[in-house]
Amino acid sequence: IEQQLGSLILATDINRQNEFLTRLKAHLHNKDLRLEDIHDRHFMLQIALKCADICNPCRIWEMSKQWSERVCEEFYRQGDLEQKFELEISPLCNQQKDSIPSIQIGFMTYIVEPLFQEWARFTGHSALSESMLSHLAHNKAQWKSLLPRQHRSSSESTFYFNNNYYYTDNNKSF
Repeated sequence: IEQQLGSLILATDINRQNEFLTRLKAHLHNKDLRLEDIHDRHFMLQIALKCADICNPCRIWEMSKQWSERVCEEFYRQGDLEQKFELEISPLCNQQKDSIPSIQIGFMTYIVEPLFQEWARFTGHSALSESMLSHLAHNKAQWKSLLPRQHRSSSESTFYFNNNYYYTDNNKSF
């Protein structure tokens, strides 16, 4: 049990997001996911925990916004400390450069949305999954409306994930 719990916790590592997402997509595409198999069941528990870990953007706007702001404030405090000690400021931690709306839009676009779209496929597009995706779309639109004017007029926005920068075109839907 200890090993299984450790494996579940390690699955929430954001740096392994693409690994888990690719594997889930393959299982769903090949229709070879068998929940009676202990390994497949454990994998889906890992996916469920990943979903639970990053589900904030799938909540109602008022709650999601409040928690998003708290998380970003934590990022900014880290960036302030890094600056104070003359260290390189970590991605998404520079409040002079990284706005809360742009951080949240990137997180939703590259992390949350792809995983929850596949989760919805797994659940047969259950009412709960569809509700979560609906909240996600609404919240992304809300954050877009709050983008600082300079980001709205710029054609590019960036999001840092898994040691890579992702560029998006603000003139297109995220």
